[in-house]
Amino acid sequence: MSHLNLDQGHCLYYAEFGYPQGIPLLFIHGGPGSGCQPAHTAYLYPEGFRIIQLDQRGCGQSTPLGSLAANTTADLIADMESLRQHLQIKHWVLYGGSWGTVLALEYAKQFPEQVLGVLLRGVFLARHEDWAWFALSEGVAQQFPLAYQDLLQALQLPYGADPAPRLNTLMQADTETAYHTALAWDRWESTVMGIGEPSFNPDRNTWATRIARNRIYAHYAANQFFLPEQGVLTQLEQLAQLPIYAVHGRNDPVCQLAAAKLLENALPQYQLLEVAAGHGMHELELQRGLQQITQELYLKLSKPSSQCRLSSNNLP
Repeated sequence: MSHLNLDQGHCLYYAEFGYPQGIPLLFIHGGPGSGCQPAHTAYLYPEGFRIIQLDQRGCGQSTPLGSLAANTTADLIADMESLRQHLQIKHWVLYGGSWGTVLALEYAKQFPEQVLGVLLRGVFLARHEDWAWFALSEGVAQQFPLAYQDLLQALQLPYGADPAPRLNTLMQADTETAYHTALAWDRWESTVMGIGEPSFNPDRNTWATRIARNRIYAHYAANQFFLPEQGVLTQLEQLAQLPIYAVHGRNDPVCQLAAAKLLENALPQYQLLEVAAGHGMHELELQRGLQQITQELYLKLSKPSSQCRLSSNNLP
């Protein structure tokens, strides 16, 4: 467990797992805002990969918690590259889940020579229509009308409004308002994903993490994830030479399967594994699917034709 000092007072937390002499693999968490969970490294073939987890700016154990200063998609990509240089890694594999898929693909576009391959779970393309599906009235809200009405009531929004601007404003208000807003948004997410609903906790000492996570999430959503309207679909030709594997749930209510399939036409080496699951890493079929594609990529990279590039992984 270590820290890397960055600009604007940010300090990046990172930790390493798996096989120290293995192929380096950067674990990019979702959210935005969620932070890493070390237990998830078990699905990324730790017998063969040297797994590096990092908490993005303002997330998890990175400090200052919840900070929005110099916190954009471009900043996060620059942080990943700073960490690679700091660790003196020549090339690495990228793993990204949900929001992490955006950062993995955007980093690979900018630094293709440093990337050996990409692993994706729950593909999120960060287009306006992807946000609309999850957060606006015409999307998955149609399946959960009562829960969506509760969300709009908590945000004091009329039906049909985009929640992002209001969510962003409320998450930067006083602590009481921010906490209750974060709780309302977490309840909506939990409903859609079919997991246990969060409940109000009167202990204010526990509020900081929930507020920080949702403050960062709202900041990115209100700014269209700091990407063009087409999200990650621009400049994909730069990834034509990279092996890219994805696992996606057929019943994913957060990120539609059709979005994951769009990459098939744009990426020559893209392989999509569909599984009988939804979106969350708590689902067994997603865990198994991720283990499968991770081992497939490891075997591909371990072939003799890959050894020349891999042999210089730990050189500056």
